[in-house]
Amino acid sequence: MSIIRPTVIGLLTGVLGTGAGGVLALLLNFGGGASLSFLLAASGGVMISISLVELIPEAIEVGSKGLAAIGLLIGVVILFVLDMVLPHTHSSLFGCDNRGAYHGERAAKMRSAGVLIGLGIAMHNLPEGLAIGAAYAHQESLGFGVSLMIALHNIPEGMAMAVPLRAGKVNPGSIVWSTVLAGVPVGIGALIGAGLGQVSPVILSVSMGFAAGAMMYVVSDELIPEAHLCGHGEYPTIGLVVGIFLGILAIFIL
Repeated sequence: MSIIRPTVIGLLTGVLGTGAGGVLALLLNFGGGASLSFLLAASGGVMISISLVELIPEAIEVGSKGLAAIGLLIGVVILFVLDMVLPHTHSSLFGCDNRGAYHGERAAKMRSAGVLIGLGIAMHNLPEGLAIGAAYAHQESLGFGVSLMIALHNIPEGMAMAVPLRAGKVNPGSIVWSTVLAGVPVGIGALIGAGLGQVSPVILSVSMGFAAGAMMYVVSDELIPEAHLCGHGEYPTIGLVVGIFLGILAIFIL
């Protein structure tokens, strides 16, 4: 079988999934600081559930606990370095107003959070693409089913990336384009997976561990603190719980 078909399908799977999530995030009405606080925490909850319920168990299953732990550590360390390099501040001098809008340095912090989440999603998407390519190499119907599942699964990930970008006053076109780019590694992974027919369990395990570590770092360092800084009452806590629940629900349904 030609590797062109699974590569194209893998690329469409990635960009349409995360891109659709970006569009949906733009259609949401923040309404005010409470709504933004809820959405930021919910985005963090989705990332936590994906990391703990899907990525880490799969990393252990295809490799080992040690490989998953190594990938997790690498992800945290690299994101820590990027967090220090990317221009933003951890100061809380500039928060969001009662309309849910960020200003000054806080807006820059939200933009950097969106970029870091996008990096974690991109790393997550590469092994997903490998799975698509390998499935197509085995059986075309299986490859299509895996592609559809991953496309639907990527929608909440695109939303989780787009919410902080929108809070950071990134223009809508750039938000959609950024979420689309985060899906491109699915196509790259599909090309590699279809070409090889099978992928080293070591690479898969470390890659999924890396993605989990990267996303959990951003959630704990950026999204949850920001949700509380901009929060009102229990909105951040409720948002986190709702996000975790929806993320787990999506994993088991899809």
